[in-house]
Amino acid sequence: MSLSSGDRDVFHVGSLIFSLLAMLLAFVAVVVAGQAWSRSNDAKDQIHKVVAGGLLASKVNVRLAEYSMVVAPSTVRAGKVTFQVKNAGSMIHEMVLVRAPSVEALPRVTVVTAGRVVGDVNEEAIPESDKPGETEVEVGKTVTKAITLTAGTYVMICNIDTTLPGGAVLNHFQRGMYAVITAS
Repeated sequence: MSLSSGDRDVFHVGSLIFSLLAMLLAFVAVVVAGQAWSRSNDAKDQIHKVVAGGLLASKVNVRLAEYSMVVAPSTVRAGKVTFQVKNAGSMIHEMVLVRAPSVEALPRVTVVTAGRVVGDVNEEAIPESDKPGETEVEVGKTVTKAITLTAGTYVMICNIDTTLPGGAVLNHFQRGMYAVITAS
């Protein structure tokens, strides 16, 4: 089958248009890929800043109340960290900072003693090197304390026992007075 001169011209023009369209689509694909690469590098730069401590806080606000401990932010830069601890409750509270992977990893009292009930955190079983700092805060007061943290996970607890009328002992930690922070 042979094509007439007019058909060949149409075929050539069609081929030229198809080629131009293919080149245009290839150009668009290159531009889109370049934008994605650029955004990926921007995201990597931001992650590196966070990891290097450029965007992480060095100050932590801690709010203590019956039986809660609210921490902001929960991720800080390793090094000297200033803790501003406010007791918004109606009884004395404390913030004991323990280097531990989780709340569940804290050692617990298993036998009642004169000073502790079963289930309290056994602070005596925690090495001093894993307790970088603590502070006790009176009702309505705020305490500011600087503590040096190495990279890792820390659990903040209030491990105070309160004796209720009638003699029952209530442990603040067992009532949920703890929080976890991470230093990077």
